[in-house]
Amino acid sequence: MISTGSGLTQASLDGTTFDVYTYKPDGTINGILLVYHGTGRTAASYRDYAIELADREGLLVAAPLFDKDRFASRDYHLGGLLDGSHDLKPASQWTTRFVALLADWVRTKEASSSLPYWCWGHSAGGQFLSRVAAFEQIAAERIIVANASTHVLPLLGSYPDGEAVPYGMGGVYKGAEEQEKLRAYLAAPVTIYLGTEDDDPEDPHLTMTTEAQRQGEQRKDRGVRTFALGQSQAAALGCSFGWELVYAPEVEHSTSQMIHSPCVLRAMELFDAPVPSECCADTDNRTG
Repeated sequence: MISTGSGLTQASLDGTTFDVYTYKPDGTINGILLVYHGTGRTAASYRDYAIELADREGLLVAAPLFDKDRFASRDYHLGGLLDGSHDLKPASQWTTRFVALLADWVRTKEASSSLPYWCWGHSAGGQFLSRVAAFEQIAAERIIVANASTHVLPLLGSYPDGEAVPYGMGGVYKGAEEQEKLRAYLAAPVTIYLGTEDDDPEDPHLTMTTEAQRQGEQRKDRGVRTFALGQSQAAALGCSFGWELVYAPEVEHSTSQMIHSPCVLRAMELFDAPVPSECCADTDNRTG
């Protein structure tokens, strides 16, 4: 079993070894929180930011390190779907596959195959989890995409009529499978979680590729637009829409403030405490 308190261990996932920073509170464990770090690769700090939430909710935290030597931005932020020549890699090589494998690893360590799990990713970690949500069908309770520079748009084809991988879903699947995967993405339990003040178009860490700029001028705008596109796509297709749009009021681009905001309960759909109304978008987000 994973030791109580803060720790560092290693997990072998599909032949790849990761350093995993853990935190296990005293008492009953109600679930697992998988935490995905930003571009600074500070997995230990991200683990520490989650301790207060873990203690309150009885969550075992596991924060894997995706080091720069093995996981460049293409392989972490953008999910490892493309190789260095921008060609699509086999699905068995996508970095996104490690999320479900890590959840299973924690469950095995805890000898509990039924523990529910949540995924939390801020900034680069949010970009990564957007690719996980689009291209993997995982059994997470919620996938929280917090203040991501880019998202996977729920579009097939290529620009200008669609958007290609890794900024959209174009060029990955063939035939009827494209529509099936698009519907699965729209039905996924995704929360786009935005700091209301994360709106600086000149942030030096903001992704500024041509594809990213098509999503909007800054992070908040890109998240809102992605959600709105998902909502309209689900309505047009007549399919289930599992996404939520949640705000953390008066928060800029801060991992600590986002996870310590009371609105994180809304983002994770943990309603054991009152949730401030300002966390919520103006509309009922889900249909179907």
